[in-house]
Amino acid sequence: MKRSISILWSVLLAGLVVLTAWQSRRLAGIRRERLPETYTGATSDVPPAITFVMVGLGGFRGVVSEVLWFRANRLQEAGRYFELVQLADWLTMLDPHASEAWVYNAWNLTYNVSVMMGRPEDRLRWVLNGITLLRDEGLRFNPHDARLYRELAWFYQNKVGDVLDSAHLTYKVALARQLAPCVSTNGTIHVTPENRERLSALRLDADRMVALEQRFGPLDWRLANSHAIYWAAQGLEFATGHERLMSRRAVYQPLILSVANGRLTGDIEAQQWQTSPNLDLALPTAEFLMDTYRDHPSTTMKMVARGFLSHAIHDLHRNGRDNEARQLFAQLLFLPSESGRQPSFEDVIKKVEQRYE
Repeated sequence: MKRSISILWSVLLAGLVVLTAWQSRRLAGIRRERLPETYTGATSDVPPAITFVMVGLGGFRGVVSEVLWFRANRLQEAGRYFELVQLADWLTMLDPHASEAWVYNAWNLTYNVSVMMGRPEDRLRWVLNGITLLRDEGLRFNPHDARLYRELAWFYQNKVGDVLDSAHLTYKVALARQLAPCVSTNGTIHVTPENRERLSALRLDADRMVALEQRFGPLDWRLANSHAIYWAAQGLEFATGHERLMSRRAVYQPLILSVANGRLTGDIEAQQWQTSPNLDLALPTAEFLMDTYRDHPSTTMKMVARGFLSHAIHDLHRNGRDNEARQLFAQLLFLPSESGRQPSFEDVIKKVEQRYE
C-alpha cells in the first residue's frame, strides 16, 4: 500500500510542477476543455475531492490512470485484494464516468475481499459494500450505463441468489429480512407511504416494482433473483447494440430461476430457508424469451427457449395447469426443430420426465 501511495504522489507532483508553469487564466480554460463533456457543468452533485482531481490534473489524468491500472493489475495477480480497494477508489475518482473502474472495484469487494473473511457476517458486510458501491455511487455518476445495471443484477443472481459461496444463506436471509416489512405474505410489494420511504433508502422504486409485477407476475421481493430482474430490466432501457442482448439475458436468467424457485416458503426468522416454484411467472417468462429469440435469433437462444418451454410445460401439466401448459406448447412449435419433426404435447411431457428419473 505504501508503495502504491508513493507512486501516486510521484505522478501527482510531476503533474503539478508542469501545471504551475502555465498562466492561471490559460490553465483554467485548458483544464475545462480537457474535461469530459459530461463533467463540464459539474456542480454540487460532484464531491469536492473528485472535482479537485478532475480539474486539478486536467490532461494528466490519463497518465495517472494508466499508472494506477498497471499497479492494480499487478496487485490482482498477486492476490493483494485489500490494497486494491484504495487503488480502485483512486481510479473511480480520476474518471467517475468510466464504468470499468466501478465494476472492477465492486467485483473486488463482493467476490475477492468477501471470501477472505472467516465469519459469514463479515462476508456479508463486504458483499453489501460492493453492491452499495455499484448501486449508490457507480449508477449515481452513470445513470444510463446499461452495463452497471447488468453487473449489479449479476451480484444479486450469482453472489446472493446462488449457492457457490459458503455464506450464501447469510446473504439470502439478510435480504429477505430487509424486504419483509415491505411485502405481502406472498412476497409481492405492499405499497404504503412508509414502505415507499424504506424502499427508497434501498434505491428501489415502488412504482417500478409494481410495474414489473404487472409485466411478469407475482415476484417475491424477499428473493435475490427478483432484485436481479429489477436492476437488469432497468438497464435494458438504456442498452444498445450487443449490450441489448446481454441485458435481456440478465433479465431472462433470473426469470427462469424464479419460475423454478421463486417463492419463499421457509421461515426466515428461524433461518429455515426453503423455496418453491413460482409457476405464475411461466407464461410471461416464455413471452420474454420468445421476444428475445425473435430479436436475437441464434442456436444458443433457441436452445435456451426450447429448454425452458419444455420444462415449464411439464411442470404446469404436473400441477394441473393444462391450459397454460398448452399455451406454452403452442409457442414451442414456433421454434425450428433440429430433426425437422415437431414433438407432440405428450412427447414433451414424457421426455422431461425421463430427464427427472
